[in-house]
Amino acid sequence: MKRTAALALCLLMLLWAAAALSDAWTGTVGAAETVLITAPAQGVLEDFFLTEGQTVAAGETVGHLRDVRVFAPADGTVAAVHHQTGDEVEDTVLEIAPTSRYTVTATISGYAKTPENALVHGGETLWMRCTADGSHRAVGVVTGISGAAFTLEATGGELYIGETVNLYRDSAFAAASLVGRGTVTAHDTLAVAGTGCLTALRVQPGDRVLRGQWLFTLAAGRETALTAPAAGVVTAVSAAEGSALQEDQAAATLGVGRILSLTVDAEEAARFRTGALLSYIRGDDPHETPRPCTVLRLLEHTEDATVTVELLPEEEDLPLGLSVTVTDDPLE
Repeated sequence: MKRTAALALCLLMLLWAAAALSDAWTGTVGAAETVLITAPAQGVLEDFFLTEGQTVAAGETVGHLRDVRVFAPADGTVAAVHHQTGDEVEDTVLEIAPTSRYTVTATISGYAKTPENALVHGGETLWMRCTADGSHRAVGVVTGISGAAFTLEATGGELYIGETVNLYRDSAFAAASLVGRGTVTAHDTLAVAGTGCLTALRVQPGDRVLRGQWLFTLAAGRETALTAPAAGVVTAVSAAEGSALQEDQAAATLGVGRILSLTVDAEEAARFRTGALLSYIRGDDPHETPRPCTVLRLLEHTEDATVTVELLPEEEDLPLGLSVTVTDDPLE
């Protein structure tokens, strides 16, 4: 009887050991690293039709850059031109002294308590008067809004740099039209920059320009093609046909290489030794054929006592996001 009990106990232990050896974990296929497809120069993107999930080869051309026109950011006078046609540029091409001498940075503060005065609108005209004695006055246009803050460009009048002004919707400065308060700063010269070959320069120092006026043209340069720096799968697209790109701006992201990733409790992490040989079964494999994989690294997460196990699979072209079953069963 004792011998039978002992044999039964041994059998149970063997079964427990076998079960422990045949544990399986569910993981997913991810990219071993990500790389960017970037613009080699400034230009407008054309012949670009990448989509997420698309596979590209190393060195494959995925788009081209054509010449880009650069326009005046504000009304003003061309103060300086730093390059001439034919120059390769990667910095400021010219500077514009804006027509407006003052910028006012303001907030909706102390406004007359009416619903319409709680908001300002882009392009709206406001009147300004200094808070000291009211002797300095000007008119301006709202050029930017961010929450309760907004900016104005003074289009007429006389103000002092650094002084505080109240802002009104009424040219008579009626108290009921008060919408906010701001600080006056000098309007610096605007630098207009670009990267590429300067193929056309349409203005000279002293020329008057209007916002949106065509200033100069840049060619993308000799290397106008966008190419994939490595073979991989497109995981994100950040540009579109017709986009204006700056030099080194990303147009898409590639997932390069493959890695298996699974999460286990900290207690189980000891079963995964770096360099250990395990096996995996693809979720799309109807024959459930085991394939080898190697434990690459373990990443601990102290906040929830779990560990991410990363493994290097045998296959280099596994579909990203594919589910896999990882087991420590020895391969036949």
